[in-house]
Amino acid sequence: MPGESLTKQKGCPMTDSDRLRILCVDDEKNVLEGLARTLRNLYEIDSATSGPEALEILKRSGHFAIVISDLRMPAMTGVDFLALARHIAPDTVRVLLTGQGDLPSAISAVNDGNIFRFLTKPCPTDSLVKSLAACAEQYKLITAERVLLEQTL
Repeated sequence: MPGESLTKQKGCPMTDSDRLRILCVDDEKNVLEGLARTLRNLYEIDSATSGPEALEILKRSGHFAIVISDLRMPAMTGVDFLALARHIAPDTVRVLLTGQGDLPSAISAVNDGNIFRFLTKPCPTDSLVKSLAACAEQYKLITAERVLLEQTL
C-alpha cells in the first residue's frame, strides 16, 4: 500500500514547527532507517522506498526543506525523481546520496535535477550533518528571498 514505507520520527526536544522537514528516498529500508536514526534529533524525517511514492508524498504532504535521494532505484532513478521533484516543490533543496558516484551521474544530477549536494555512500555522519546544515541554510535563503519578493511586489 502506498505510504506504508512513510515514516515520521518524533521525540526531538524541539517542537515539530521548529524543525525543518526532510524526505529521504531509497529502495533499501536499512539506509532509510540509518538516515532516520542519524537525523531525527535535528529534522522531521519522512521516507519513501521509491521515486513514484516520494512524488506522491511531495504532492500530498506539502513543504519539505530538503529531499535526499538514492541514485539507483527500480522504477525511477534518483536523477529522474529529483528533476520531477524540482517541478513539484521548487523551493526544496535536492541532495543525491549514492554508492554509485560516477562522473556522468553527477553531471546528470546537477544539470537535470538541479541538486545542491552530491554525496557518496557510505557518508560519514559529520559530513552528512554538515551538508544538510548547508542545505537547510540554502532553503532558508530561497524561501526568505521569495517572501521578500512577494512583499516588494
